[in-house]
Formats: sequence, C-alpha cells, structure tokens
Amino acid sequence: MKNIFLLLFACLAITIQAQKSTEFVEVTYELRMDMDAETVIQSIPQQYRAQVADQIRQELADGIKINYILKTNGQESTYEMVEKISNAQSPVGMITQQMMSQDKGVFYKDLKEGTFLKPYDIMGTKYLVKDKLPEYTWEITRENEEIAGFSTRKAMGQYNDTISARAWFAPKITIKDGPDRTWGLPGLILKAEFNTNGVDINVTALSVAVKNEEIKITKPAGGKQLSQEAFEKEMLEIQKKIQEMMGGGVDTE
Repeated sequence: MKNIFLLLFACLAITIQAQKSTEFVEVTYELRMDMDAETVIQSIPQQYRAQVADQIRQELADGIKINYILKTNGQESTYEMVEKISNAQSPVGMITQQMMSQDKGVFYKDLKEGTFLKPYDIMGTKYLVKDKLPEYTWEITRENEEIAGFSTRKAMGQYNDTISARAWFAPKITIKDGPDRTWGLPGLILKAEFNTNGVDINVTALSVAVKNEEIKITKPAGGKQLSQEAFEKEMLEIQKKIQEMMGGGVDTE
C-alpha cells in the first residue's frame, strides 16, 4: 500500500511539474496604421509642406506597415521592430522612416511585476523608460476568429477610462502576453486594435512558433532612466526647441 501511495505521489508531482513547464513562443506581427493625410500634413512646418505633401498622401494611400517580433516565455518578453531596407524596388516612406527611427529599441515586459522597459536614443542621448504596464479591464465576448492557424476569442478592453482596445487571444497558448503594451488575457493576444489621437492601429499575428528550446530574453539597460510621463515631457521640450530653430511651429489654421 505504501508503494502505491509513493507511486501516486510521484505521478502527481510529474503532472504538476508538466503543468508548470515554460512555454517559449515567437510571434511575427504586422502593424498597420491608418490616419488622415491632411491632418498629418498640417502638423509639418508650413515652409516644408509643399515639398512633402504628395509623398505623404501617397504613403498613406499605400498603407503604413511595419513588422515586429514578440519573444515570450510567459514571465518576461521582448517586442522588437523588424527593420526594413529601403531601396528602389521597395522604398520606405517618410512616415514609416520616422517611426522606425524612433522605435529601434526593444520593448521589454516583466509580466510578473507588471512593468516595462523601453530604451531610446534621441539625438545622441540614451534614455531608458521604466514604468508600469497598463492595467486593462477586459471583457471577453463570444466572438471567434482564426488567426495564424489558432482559434481566438475577442475581448474588449478599457484603460484609464480613456483608451479602448479590441483584442483576440488564443486560449490554447496560455501566456498572458501580447504585442507592445497589451497583456492580461487568459491566452496570447494575436490581434489588437486601437484608436488613439485619430490614428487607427491594427496589429495582427502573421506567424506563431511554439518552441521547445529556450528563448533568450535580453533585458535592456543603460541610459537616463525616466518614467513614461517624464520622458514625454522631455521630448516635448526637445521638439519645441527644434521647431524654434527651424523658425516655426505647427500651423493651427
């Protein structure tokens, strides 16, 4: 009888250990942005508008698309842009170039602590933004959609009563992670949609690889450490100085 109990205990321990085993997942996402061309043009100093207006209209008509890769183990993750090479066959537009130049650093999440790190290099000065991840209030719906070969459920999210999100998560991948700052659902988020400041953002998984071998997660370090709010304030000051040097700001007419 004692041997039977020992055998059952051993089987239970193996089962628990298997349930606690770490999943390693790598996802390639495509980010798409849609914004009003005339609003973008009005944000450019007046003396430069005529030179770039047609290029901006064409780029927005073609669509802004940037790929990202998420590497996650369910405890921590990195989300990083895949840099495009601009050439005569596939030129990169002005808005895409600007976005890529500003988003080169990896976005790191600590899912256990609910925090993130994001490095930036602004005009030769290195920054490291450290802050809390947004705490979304999620409501799971009955809607389903197949994304990158996985069945997903739709959820509606709210953050700070001002930011709304729609997300589709895969219950079979039991990692509470997702692209960029999205997280907190009972499954990996494979698609997310937002609207912020008049810009429609869609991030959708193109491919999902669940791996047995460990994925190395590198935590960014170094630079002037600031909160998200303090960093944004400092960037506004830098932008103001640049506009003054250029001899004009945003035309509000």
